[in-house]
Amino acid sequence: MKIDCGVIGGGFAGCSAALELADGGKKVHLFVKGNLMEDCNSYLTAGGLAAVPLVNNVPLGSDSFEKHEKETLGAGKGLNDKKVVKFCAEHFFSEVIQWLIDKGVKFDKSEKGYEYSLHAEGGHSENRVFHFKDTTGIEIMRVLGKLTRAHKNIVIHENHMAIDLATSKKGKKTTCLGFYVYDIDNKYVKSISCDSVFVATGGLGKVFSYTSNKDIATGDGFAMCYRAGLPLINMEFIQFHPSVYYDPSMQDEKERRFLLTEALRGSGAIIKISKDSKKDCILKHHPLGSKATRDIVTRAEDAEMRKHGLKHLWLDCTNMSKDKLKKEFKNSYEFCLSKGIDLSKESVPIVYAVHYSNGGVMTDMNGTTEINGCYVVGEVAYTGLNGATRLASNSAPECILFGRTAAKYFLEGGKKAGGKKVPSWDEGNAVEVKDKITLSYYWDIIRMTMTSLCGISRNKERMSTAREVLGQLHEDINDFYWKYKLSSDFLEIRNIIDVAIIILDGALLREESRASHFREDFPEQDDKRFKKLTFVKKDSKPSFRKV
Repeated sequence: MKIDCGVIGGGFAGCSAALELADGGKKVHLFVKGNLMEDCNSYLTAGGLAAVPLVNNVPLGSDSFEKHEKETLGAGKGLNDKKVVKFCAEHFFSEVIQWLIDKGVKFDKSEKGYEYSLHAEGGHSENRVFHFKDTTGIEIMRVLGKLTRAHKNIVIHENHMAIDLATSKKGKKTTCLGFYVYDIDNKYVKSISCDSVFVATGGLGKVFSYTSNKDIATGDGFAMCYRAGLPLINMEFIQFHPSVYYDPSMQDEKERRFLLTEALRGSGAIIKISKDSKKDCILKHHPLGSKATRDIVTRAEDAEMRKHGLKHLWLDCTNMSKDKLKKEFKNSYEFCLSKGIDLSKESVPIVYAVHYSNGGVMTDMNGTTEINGCYVVGEVAYTGLNGATRLASNSAPECILFGRTAAKYFLEGGKKAGGKKVPSWDEGNAVEVKDKITLSYYWDIIRMTMTSLCGISRNKERMSTAREVLGQLHEDINDFYWKYKLSSDFLEIRNIIDVAIIILDGALLREESRASHFREDFPEQDDKRFKKLTFVKKDSKPSFRKV
């Protein structure tokens, strides 16, 4: 296929980029691994989108851009790009919230005062989180998905999984020609030649055993860009969400990973070590208690669980009225009620789970990379906004802002891909896989190893063991790749092993504890040696770069 623009991934970032490109007159082909609307992490966004609300271009009440910047920098622990933080604080409302409202997103309204209902979340000093109940992602994807499907300049390819970027190199300059994509339903590979590629494949939660992410979150974009030679930044900073529903007896993994929104704690819910306790157990670890940022809360949860030999903790929302819970936290309230738990009367069992990657492919503020014509946006990109951990509800507006910004840059004459035609896929002498058990073994070993040896609490001994085990497995998987015909299951395994090794290389290099990266053997933050970005690139030794 020869097309104008290829967008890989259909969440907030992918749809925003596709719509911007299509509105600019480009013919856009959007490739998604599952279904457009439901099968992305964006669909699961519960809390909302952080933005300083503006009235007549003036910040509302006591809020300010400076406050939002300060709190974002505080969460990032010195590793944020200050220019990017300032840009985001100043543009999240005008370029994201207002844009979404204009497109038809119906954020919850307020009964008095300011037009919209605003939540506070952990790490925010002001109510600045725009939301639709606690199913904000569903509402936004309803609108963006509908607009994307209806656009005359957009062609959607569902059940298509990107394999690798196709590039050419001349001297030191590498250009993206397009990419290869696997048609899951028809079981064959398509070669896509295009003028620009926008990688917006989302997260990597399935690299670990327990995650709040969708099943599609296998780190595809991270791995694909890594194999193409692009550097990845700060991949050791994996954010865990503090409150995912806990019930290991459930067979449905979707229910086991149900996320109880961050805004519950922002509204006063507390985390406890036992169902009948009245004490916020996070207060032992931080003066803000359960209202602290996620990295602080999840590390405290891990410490309390290990100290008391617990498999889970409890979230207590009983200081909120039933009306408030049913209205503002409808999804969480009704899910818990379906499990026999009334949040207004009793606590709910929770556990922390992998939620978000603070690191990603190195980009600039226009989404460009070291490869001409390859743009990376959304969770798979490292823009510099988050640093060592993200402030709650900053990631959703970041996806939309940079999805639009990258598309605008390309439309205004930014770096193009293309030139040569992408060669047809050659599977050589590959044969059908007959032993499916091997694939299941690879899948389980990678995820269990990362969870056990590179989870919240890390040390050199455990991570070195994981690196050795997965390094050998990586060789076996690459050998497998060239012998057998492709399947989506195997492509996901190939991606999660690459991403696991990237995470381990960054985590071993950073011999300190900072935000969402905790080293038992180096428990203190070390600004003298490590106020830097980790830099992992294929065929290069992991290193540090200046912030």
